[in-house]
Amino acid sequence: MVSGEIPGAAAPRSPGRPRLYEPDAERDLILAAALDVLRRNRGEEATVADILQEAGLSTRAFYRHFQTKEDVIRALYERDAHSFGAHLKRRVDAAGNPDEALGVWVYEMLGLAYDRRRAERVAALSSPMVIRLVAGTRAEQLGSDLLEEPLRSVVDAGRATGWFTISRPDLDIRTIRAITLEAISWVRGGEVKLTRREAVDHILRFSRAALRTPS
Repeated sequence: MVSGEIPGAAAPRSPGRPRLYEPDAERDLILAAALDVLRRNRGEEATVADILQEAGLSTRAFYRHFQTKEDVIRALYERDAHSFGAHLKRRVDAAGNPDEALGVWVYEMLGLAYDRRRAERVAALSSPMVIRLVAGTRAEQLGSDLLEEPLRSVVDAGRATGWFTISRPDLDIRTIRAITLEAISWVRGGEVKLTRREAVDHILRFSRAALRTPS
């Protein structure tokens, strides 16, 4: 025992305010707050002060996880890409055959425009400010890859099992993705009035023609 130490006494606290949350929970609070701020401001601004006020956290908590506001936006973009990419993969993997899986991929992608909650997230994370911050970064490439990978697995499975007899995978995947993203932009911009089922059928009319010979 050190001289002068009182038996049973508690160890002294480290200086500063005690941490209220575990590190992962704290980081998640910051990301959720950033998304709420972007939604409220229509994706155009999100200062560190705004994010911390929304999260109810201190400046010290912010800098335990991020260096800048830009880091938060990119991390939020990546987290959203991972979440939606995993959803796409689960839905595609559950389909009965490659042709059905193609329809599922298109249907779920169109949810970015037709599902209210997903559409709100897309609006917040595709504003000019957010796009500028992620352009050319790992976050942008990750977002693109996670959307495309389930579609590539569908086309590859279709070639292997004889469903897609005339496909040219690299070109077809890029084209189907481009057509689908264009349809999403139509719906979000109110340019074309289609139901979700009509939009799916329209995209599949072109996509199936490129992938398989007519029956």
